[in-house]
Amino acid sequence: MTTLFTVEQSGDELWWTMQELTVSSALDAGFIEQCVELGLIEVQGPPLQWRFNSEGRLRLQKAWRLHQDLELHVSALPLVLQLIEELDELRQRAENLRVRLHRWEGGGL
Repeated sequence: MTTLFTVEQSGDELWWTMQELTVSSALDAGFIEQCVELGLIEVQGPPLQWRFNSEGRLRLQKAWRLHQDLELHVSALPLVLQLIEELDELRQRAENLRVRLHRWEGGGL
């Protein structure tokens, strides 16, 4: 059996409904609702017509893996994801500084 989805596109963004999100991934509707209530992701539309963008979908999937693999309570996920994102940003900044230093030491641009 093949399942087709009608994901909406608005500008450069893709949007999924709750049904499309739960059917196309391992995400549970109750888990998604808890994440929205905690402010983990932003949604568009009223509760019965929520739309989720690509960034929100990826963030939910990451949160779900943390919840399942590390058995983190849902209420801990916003803080854990914030710390992971800050760590990723710091790593990127450190790499950019390493590249700049290498160029400066080598006299390159």
